[in-house]
Amino acid sequence: MKKVTRPDYDLKAIGKNLRKLRKKKGLSVDDVSEYLGIASDRTIYYYESGERVAPFDVMFALMELYEADLADVIGAEKAKIFYPWGESDDAVEKWLRMVCESTNPPINYEDCLNEEGKFAGPK
Repeated sequence: MKKVTRPDYDLKAIGKNLRKLRKKKGLSVDDVSEYLGIASDRTIYYYESGERVAPFDVMFALMELYEADLADVIGAEKAKIFYPWGESDDAVEKWLRMVCESTNPPINYEDCLNEEGKFAGPK
């Protein structure tokens, strides 16, 4: 078997991303601490500085709260393997068309676009 090594993650970058996501949602550290049921705001600062790693259940809760995915937290380049459609808009559209056509019954891709022409899912 080919030896596979585990990727390294930049904890400082993850912390920076968590801070950006929190601020984007307009939440304070106190809001996040309360949501998570954590007594000390300091814990959130540790996560956001990259000094500590949030346990997986806390990370999932943060992703839900921030409406974020893995690419938002660890960075798109590290999460690339989770995106089978590629990086370009054309590749994404091609992948979404394939998914729509493979449903039972098939869904018309154009019926899944919103008024701006962006994919919004079946109506």
